[in-house]
Amino acid sequence: MSITSPIPALRGPDGTGLRAEGQALLLRRAREELHIPLKAVARVRVEGRAVAVELTAAPGAAPHVQRFAGVDEAAAGAFADAVNAALPEEPETVDGAGYISGTRLGDPSAGKVFRAIKRGALYGSLAIVALCVLVIATGHAAAIIIVVPSGLLGLFFLVLGWAASSPSREERRLRKHGVTVAAERAPGEQSTYVYTDPEGLSRTVQRFADTWTIDVAYDPQDPGHVVVLRSRGMRALDLTLTGSGLLIGLVGAAGAVTGTVLALLGVDGL
Repeated sequence: MSITSPIPALRGPDGTGLRAEGQALLLRRAREELHIPLKAVARVRVEGRAVAVELTAAPGAAPHVQRFAGVDEAAAGAFADAVNAALPEEPETVDGAGYISGTRLGDPSAGKVFRAIKRGALYGSLAIVALCVLVIATGHAAAIIIVVPSGLLGLFFLVLGWAASSPSREERRLRKHGVTVAAERAPGEQSTYVYTDPEGLSRTVQRFADTWTIDVAYDPQDPGHVVVLRSRGMRALDLTLTGSGLLIGLVGAAGAVTGTVLALLGVDGL
């Protein structure tokens, strides 16, 4: 029996929601959308202003639960009653989490990096303009031939180095604050590995490796956000490369500031 339109769609904060579509429930969270087939659902419970979708489980096993909070209690009750009425009379006796699939709705880390790049480029450009205005206002316009190239070179490498170091910084954060697990290679796949989150949902991560398992770390607040943990040697190489870019950027920025200071001091030729 399929779920039909009279069942209300539940709406939560920040565009999240839980709705019925065909033979499945679609649970949209801030960073992902889960597709939960009806055959994986044992029942739906109302817990105040939250809806708990209890999944089927093997005999004697504790069922996994997907929760959606921040909804209207009356709508939640109507939703739960209608979905429960549409469920099979005898639910399957298997772990329903194995039927769930998820789609990521964007990488929050990528968004943070992009915003940091825009801010860095903006503030750096304003700093270069300010230095140019300063040397012109003090009658040393010739210093621009040092300030502008050095400033742009420094800005480019600082922004590039900061952006390139983002994956390493995220790996360090999840090594310290995340959950580390072993991901196993998916059957018949060469670069797809699978790990299980605390709610029993199997999640995938892409990595080319010669081993059957790899170590990964995921964010406990967002289990779909995961990084592959690299060896100490690879981390050191990455640190060297990104550090070199940042160092060049600092040298360029120092050159722009030095040119401005020399001009203000009235050094001959500037």
